[in-house]
Amino acid sequence: MGAITRIAVGATSDELDRKRFRGAARTKLAPDVIARQSRIALLAFQCLPDRETALAFLNNVDETLGGRPVDIASTNEEGAERVAAALRARA
Repeated sequence: MGAITRIAVGATSDELDRKRFRGAARTKLAPDVIARQSRIALLAFQCLPDRETALAFLNNVDETLGGRPVDIASTNEEGAERVAAALRARA
């Protein structure tokens, strides 16, 4: 006899397999990386005039920093401090 599996009402086994596959493909960031990204994003939203400007700053290459601020802040604490200083200078 085969094993009995539970499938949510209205869901097909294909739907459940797709959800499981998508979740497994994600990479998880380390807690310290998440903390630095969050801190820098919050600072950007506080220092810059609006949401669009903050998102543009975080995600576009900044020549003075030498890359995307969100990437620079993610690498280490020194990078996060460089981005924070750039944000404070713009405020």
